[in-house]
Amino acid sequence: MDRCSPPLALTLSLLLAAPLAASADDLRTRDARNKRETAERLAAENRYSEPLTSRYNHVITYGQSLASAAEGWPALSVEPRYDNLMLGQATRSAAFSGAKFAPVGQPTFTPLRAVVQRKSDAAQLLASAEVRQLDAHAQEEGESVEVGALNLARRLYLQQHKLKADPQHLLLASNAATSGRSIAQLSKRDGTGEYERATQAMREAKRVAGAEGGSYAVSAIFWLQGEYDYSETNGGRNDKAYYKDKLRRLRDDLDMDAMAISGQQRPPAFLSYQTDAKSSVKDGSLAVGMAQWELSKEEPGWYLVGPVYPYTDKGVHLSANGYRWFGQMLGKVYQRVVVERKGWVPLAPRSATGSARQVLIDFQVPHPPLVFDEPYLGHQSREVKNKGFMLHDDKGEVPIEAVELAADTIVRLRTARPMVGQPRVSYASFGVGGAGQLRDSDTLRAESNYEFRPGMQPEENIPALVDKPYPLHNWSIAFEIPVGSDT
Repeated sequence: MDRCSPPLALTLSLLLAAPLAASADDLRTRDARNKRETAERLAAENRYSEPLTSRYNHVITYGQSLASAAEGWPALSVEPRYDNLMLGQATRSAAFSGAKFAPVGQPTFTPLRAVVQRKSDAAQLLASAEVRQLDAHAQEEGESVEVGALNLARRLYLQQHKLKADPQHLLLASNAATSGRSIAQLSKRDGTGEYERATQAMREAKRVAGAEGGSYAVSAIFWLQGEYDYSETNGGRNDKAYYKDKLRRLRDDLDMDAMAISGQQRPPAFLSYQTDAKSSVKDGSLAVGMAQWELSKEEPGWYLVGPVYPYTDKGVHLSANGYRWFGQMLGKVYQRVVVERKGWVPLAPRSATGSARQVLIDFQVPHPPLVFDEPYLGHQSREVKNKGFMLHDDKGEVPIEAVELAADTIVRLRTARPMVGQPRVSYASFGVGGAGQLRDSDTLRAESNYEFRPGMQPEENIPALVDKPYPLHNWSIAFEIPVGSDT
């Protein structure tokens, strides 16, 4: 470096003190570029993961309690829809935890539906009257995401092909998740054995498919985990590099085992949610969520579907409607990448630039324009401080005076003081409760409606949602990125 050159932080500070560089023409140019490059990524062909060519196409849900649907009662999707299947009388195992996947009832393919299993004995299915007697936060597992996912994906598939059924290309669901586990515990290498639940579900489904004379493939893995790593429980670590390494290895193991068991030539698609930062024990940490996002950008066949903060919940866990709602989001992306063989990107930032007392954040938006809305936190739609955005620089937190939409794909933040040094912008971090208000304008609606049923808590009766299809907007993922200079 030239001895006369000012330090980098001072240089950036001087640049940020300059007038805002983005004119109306600049904004139009940036907005057009964001739309063009996002459209190109969405249109890209998926040549990596297994196509829907087998008779039985198996989707495995894996993770911890949001994967297993803790507190997800009562079951909503109790009547089979379409021609989807599951292994046994439930998608989950008859064993709540441990290294064994044992189908509930006989190991045969049955029509896919949601059930509630007794926590102390998962082989027992609870009747509606028993579910209504559960305590408000009973941990019984019910409406899990794969049911809603496959129902929406199947409806879209059959509509696209103008069919009522397709017995030659069926969707099959199993749930190998275990509540209350860190990623280390769920790993194949040095884990606590729960990994074997996933491979046992594959082997048993392969056996049944073979007995029925049908070809078999593992079509996709749904991954929902990270809360115990954010909270550093049961060996979890709130560290981005660590989590990326563990999850990359875990996905590689699942791919290799799926291909070895099924004989398929391509790995299953890997669809992940983004873990809410509200459980993070490190103030402001977005380590797990950022790891999940970065892996989706770095690894082929890996898709970050989106966050779960907007959907109705009971605290840490989603409600039955919340699970089915996000399940339909999984189904939307599964249909796109597995069936249609196209690309996918979540609503996420492309870059952030700033000068003086303003920051412009460019987004990849699947369906422009951007919209500020209120997510459901608990069972009420609520505003979030600064719509979920925070700014920090070398002096600490930067007060935000206004959050605005500068264009269809651009958000503007106005600050109460000039920024100093290297600013960073975050969204949906621990500091704002792990949520935000930014979504796109996707018009797709779910094939299921929000329901209020006997046995639900009174606050779950939401007039704005009851008996209406779940809206399937794409909400922005949580993130933290540096702010560059507009110059």
